[in-house]
Amino acid sequence: MTLMEQIQKRLSKLSPEKQREVLDFVDFLRLRPYQLPEPTTEAKRSGKIKELLNQLGAMKTFSEIADPVTWQRNIRKDRSLPGRAS
Repeated sequence: MTLMEQIQKRLSKLSPEKQREVLDFVDFLRLRPYQLPEPTTEAKRSGKIKELLNQLGAMKTFSEIADPVTWQRNIRKDRSLPGRAS
């Protein structure tokens, strides 16, 4: 039995309402641009992270932080959360 025959056989067992849903889904599949994502290797991922970190450095993103250790301690300090008893 071909794939088309299998689809037709199963489709014929559905209610008309469900058949309309199948038709809508087929139209959706036909119209959407479909492209498989490119597999990401660890090397590509690492390269992309390095590139992004270099961009951050070039933009001097964190240049206003004089002492990173102090900044990190301050940012991690416990603080009260809105709507919660402290």
